[in-house]
Amino acid sequence: MLPTPVLPDAVADVLADTRTLARCAAGVSAGGPATAEERAAWLTGLRLVIDAAEAAFTSVLANFDANGDGEVLHAAASTQSWLRGALGMASGEASERVRIARTTGDLLAAPVAALVAEPHGSHSAGGASETNGHLSYEHLRTIHRTARALPPSARPAGVEVLAGLGSQLGIDDLRSAGRHLRHVVDPDGSARHAEEDFGRRWLSLAPMLDGMHSIDGVLDAETAAGLSAALAPFLVPNGPDDTRTSDQRRADGLAEVVAAAVRSGELPALFGATTAMQVEVELATLTGERSHPARIPGTTGSAVWLTSDAASRLACDASVRRLLVDPNGIPLDLGREVRVFTPAQRRALATRDGGCRFPGCNRPSVHTDAHHLVPWARGGQSDLVNGLLLCRHHHRAVHEGGWQIRPDSSNEGANGALHFQGPAGQQFVSPLLAARLPGARAAPGP
Repeated sequence: MLPTPVLPDAVADVLADTRTLARCAAGVSAGGPATAEERAAWLTGLRLVIDAAEAAFTSVLANFDANGDGEVLHAAASTQSWLRGALGMASGEASERVRIARTTGDLLAAPVAALVAEPHGSHSAGGASETNGHLSYEHLRTIHRTARALPPSARPAGVEVLAGLGSQLGIDDLRSAGRHLRHVVDPDGSARHAEEDFGRRWLSLAPMLDGMHSIDGVLDAETAAGLSAALAPFLVPNGPDDTRTSDQRRADGLAEVVAAAVRSGELPALFGATTAMQVEVELATLTGERSHPARIPGTTGSAVWLTSDAASRLACDASVRRLLVDPNGIPLDLGREVRVFTPAQRRALATRDGGCRFPGCNRPSVHTDAHHLVPWARGGQSDLVNGLLLCRHHHRAVHEGGWQIRPDSSNEGANGALHFQGPAGQQFVSPLLAARLPGARAAPGP
């Protein structure tokens, strides 16, 4: 790294004050007597300090680059290389900083000057800081990236519009406004960019060492919007006991969307067969005599193994085919595939339950599995008395999470109220859909 030059007095004074400020902030972050409002004021003020410094840095860098100061001082090949050598910046950051400084120097002279100056109305009569009219470095970067995508003749006017909007909008909203501006100013270019973006789409599903799978990819805007809309209902917690993170709820939502799509029967056929997940499991595992894992041949190149509890859960609402094998595992006979719950029974369950029967859950029937009170592999019948709908999250809670379901009446079974008991002793009652409608009397508690 190049030697540090003697700092200007103004910068040295601000640096000393900033170090004092950092010590004071450390006291606040250590859990001092500050209130929530005071901590919020600290964050607001510190953000203003950072943004003002970033704006000043960008403004000075524009002049530094325009005059070739890096080459004059240290024979640097470029301003980017000077930033890497003198300030230790990474290559990507140094290049982006210079590009933004050049754009602001040519097109954003007034906004940069406003950034360096104190924002209008930054102090009220009471001394409280406000952020009205304030532009941050992220605003500046967003304006630069949008301007770069516009036709050269439209850049000055576009920058002026975005600079005015930036003082009123957050970063996400400014980016959205920039995309809208591109569509309005250059519709042909926007269409071309959309096609280019669509060509960049990709999605990978890769197995990990522990059996989990990693999903990674890039989606075009239209597909991402559709996926976000499909997952939005699942981001709402099921109730006060739903401790899942938003990312976990999103993953569970994706699983339910996939299950609903497979169950619909509208997906393309593969090798002449409808799309389905095949699970191979021993009958003794389903009856509870053994706890051997189940196997999913899958299409990922290697088998996926499931616990016996997971296999029992999947078997609740599936098509079943008997496969007899000899002691060496050689198939001897393949029986006819039959549904555990027929489509007609599924429709009847949907009419009766209206969706997931777990108390407080509002998942619709399309995102549920048919669960057996008494497992069918242990003699339980696939009928309305022995069946109920549970969403995937609560179906897992029953099979793998220790929750138990007990009917209020052995004769009525699932046609009557159901008692849910959790592993920690939680107890809830789930009446029938008719009893849950507005105006109906609630079922008595346990």
